[in-house]
Amino acid sequence: MVDTIRRTAKALAVGGLVTAGLVLAAPGSAQAALSGCSTNYSGRTGTAKCTTATNGSSFRVKVVCYKITSGQTRTIYGTWKTTSGATSSASCLTGEEIDDVTIQKVV
Repeated sequence: MVDTIRRTAKALAVGGLVTAGLVLAAPGSAQAALSGCSTNYSGRTGTAKCTTATNGSSFRVKVVCYKITSGQTRTIYGTWKTTSGATSSASCLTGEEIDDVTIQKVV
């Protein structure tokens, strides 16, 4: 009976060490990352690009268009991109100029 108790205690102790080792060895959660991001514009089109997009991160361009005749502004967005080196773009309408170009990020 004493031997059975010792074997059980030893098995539990070894099992506990193995479990602790698994917990300690578990990798940390991966961090989403965007880097090398920039914006640009040419004519009525604004663009955003990130050289690195990893672990589910995404980005898109946000363009504020300014209507010359009325002074009104409106905001438009490019498509979401999740691929490194991809470019998101959005264009103002004829009669509008670009007032601002920024990038929206989800990391």
